[in-house]
Amino acid sequence: MIREQIYWKLCGKKLISFKKLEDGDIVGTGILNPLLKKLRLFIMIIMQAKFYKNYDNLGRWNGKMVSNTFAPPVGSRPMFRAFKSVLKSYLLGHPFPVAMTFAVTYRCQLKCAHCSADRHLRKDEQELTTEEVKKLIDDSQKLGVTIIAFTGGEPLLREDLFELISYVDKRKALPLLFTNGLLLTDENVEKLADAGLYSLFVSIDNPIPEEHDRLRGMPGLFKSAINGLQKMKSKGVFVSLSSYATRSSTEKGMYKKTYKLAQKLGVHNLILFDCVPTGKMLKDTSEVLTPEQREEIYQYSAEIFKQKKIPTLSSQSWQNSIEANLAGIGCVAANLQYYVSAYGDISPCDFTPISFGNIRREPLKKIWKKMIYHPAYNHRSPCCRMQNQKFRRCYINKIPDYAQLPYDFEKLPRVDYRKAMIAN
Repeated sequence: MIREQIYWKLCGKKLISFKKLEDGDIVGTGILNPLLKKLRLFIMIIMQAKFYKNYDNLGRWNGKMVSNTFAPPVGSRPMFRAFKSVLKSYLLGHPFPVAMTFAVTYRCQLKCAHCSADRHLRKDEQELTTEEVKKLIDDSQKLGVTIIAFTGGEPLLREDLFELISYVDKRKALPLLFTNGLLLTDENVEKLADAGLYSLFVSIDNPIPEEHDRLRGMPGLFKSAINGLQKMKSKGVFVSLSSYATRSSTEKGMYKKTYKLAQKLGVHNLILFDCVPTGKMLKDTSEVLTPEQREEIYQYSAEIFKQKKIPTLSSQSWQNSIEANLAGIGCVAANLQYYVSAYGDISPCDFTPISFGNIRREPLKKIWKKMIYHPAYNHRSPCCRMQNQKFRRCYINKIPDYAQLPYDFEKLPRVDYRKAMIAN
């Protein structure tokens, strides 16, 4: 399926237009398209401003609007720091990160069939110590990061989590938490709020309670997770659902039912990822969305924006759209963010099981530079690389099935996957 968006046409000539290809790539088809690269920053600002102008009923954090609970509130100090990083990226020609996702532990009470972290758990390595994590937070903030997302495994199994959340300098960055919700007890909720948690994401695989519990292998989990979410909301913390769309669930319209659940619960945001083959399912692409399904979810997201519906829907299908590409988003791996394992390995994103170095052996800044100058990441990609068949043939398919993740990038071909001719 190929979709073309024409923004400006004159006398039958396409002046500004784009075509989205079947593999998710976006190419310019208008005569004036080359000029847009020079105006990219201004286009991004205009599109962001247009979005906020459209919404007048967004949630507020310290009086400031919040459209996406994975981003700083509009007008906050972290938001201005994020804009500074984007401006530097534009002027200097290489990216500066605005977000770090950190797996504080890979321990977990559940046994999810689709676990993205399963192959990362190690018995021969110790998790980063409290002091090592604090240095990571300091170095990340120096690098320009404005969002620090704590994830896992189940992060609430780490005893010093509250101390780490509290340690984040809220003038520079805001702490987020992804959780399965099982440990959102009254005591933990109080501690999270006291530590200054900005937003909480509860993972919901399916809006049908019994199906969610089945997928995660624990009866009653759905109810516990929702109860915990409501407790956090009562403390003034922004609460969101984190879910994903697979090929089979999209055929059943589950993403719409998940959004209706989010509405019913009164959460502030729903993040809807595409199914990304990683972790236990690294080589299984059977549930990857079809181009038609991505377009279907994109259209649904766009309609929610247009109708100013609450909560906002932050879908990966929209993030990888033509509009999002114009707004400067697309694939965020080694562009807007990076991922840190519980043992200090640095990867481009949560779903990319490739390590470019370890902070126990190299400075974070040096590792970041290695990533952004690697031929796989030295360019902006409008679509998720982990869903791109060319990228997967070059890198993911080369990772042995028995390998511990993340896999050392030096053991993989150093090529530009867009041009390489590599067989499966």
